[in-house]
Amino acid sequence: MRSHKDQYNSVEFFRHEISNEKTISLDFDYISGTIESWWSKNKERDIHTLKIELTNIFMTYLHPDHIAYFGKVGIAKSGVAAVCITNIFTTDSPELALTVHEALADLFHLTDIKYEYEDHKALYLKPSAEKYREWGNGYGDITPHSDDLYESLNVDYLALTVCRDTTHTPTAYYYPADLLQCLDDEDIETLLSTQAEFISGKNVDGSKKRIRNIVEYSETYGYQFSLDFRIDTHCGERMRAINGGQQVLDKIRANISTAKSNVSTAQTGTFLIVANHKILHARPILNISADEVRSQTANSTYSTTPRLLFRSKGPRKQYYSLEDKYAALEAA
Repeated sequence: MRSHKDQYNSVEFFRHEISNEKTISLDFDYISGTIESWWSKNKERDIHTLKIELTNIFMTYLHPDHIAYFGKVGIAKSGVAAVCITNIFTTDSPELALTVHEALADLFHLTDIKYEYEDHKALYLKPSAEKYREWGNGYGDITPHSDDLYESLNVDYLALTVCRDTTHTPTAYYYPADLLQCLDDEDIETLLSTQAEFISGKNVDGSKKRIRNIVEYSETYGYQFSLDFRIDTHCGERMRAINGGQQVLDKIRANISTAKSNVSTAQTGTFLIVANHKILHARPILNISADEVRSQTANSTYSTTPRLLFRSKGPRKQYYSLEDKYAALEAA
């Protein structure tokens, strides 16, 4: 009889499982009028109160089948690796976008984190943006990757909310099943045992590094991936195999341009959440000229920047059974 470990290392089982991952698209147009009306009457209040009230609106007016997805992202038995929600609101307001973003991030059980070196919440064109690629606040393209693989903390979720995007440049995202189409069975076997060192880039002062398995498996979350194909101007490749397997990683990189990808909706009122270890996200070069970028960033603010997104990233909230705790106390 095949052991559980042998099954998880089976190429056939691996290909089957990762092929079942999917994105759920939801349209909240039916609740946007309620949100806009509530916002027009309450927008002067503090964001903590507004977030609580908006959370209650979502839980009161959303369809039950939409609410059900709040607990499914990244869970193996659901097969849901991402949820993209459109038409949540239409008003171009950084305050409204941030309130919506924080409420939905909470509802999807995302625990937001902030590193001391990174102002991660708002993504928009910053000074010298035209000089940079592989940077959320830059102008250039961003290669497929999962976030913060060099950190000691595991980032389960990434969430993005579009306040404004006059450049019409959507976030792109890739499923490992599509990126790995170029690999044969021997390559997959190698990938399943490969470890890599992940290295920080422009957003970190100094350098951070962490060694991870490229692929891991758990009963709860299924197969999870650590992959980062970005190449930093200063430190080079952000992911380097350490125990063999570099040729396989290079083979995947060489086929990124032809691999199937998906895109979110680059319009006001869109919320995208992805399981960070099941999906790689990316972005093409912005649909705007470098000269326009230079003029836009001279005095860029939340109100004037052509592209403003709010971001949260971090581990999923963990909940524990009180019954187990009481049982342990009684046994003691």
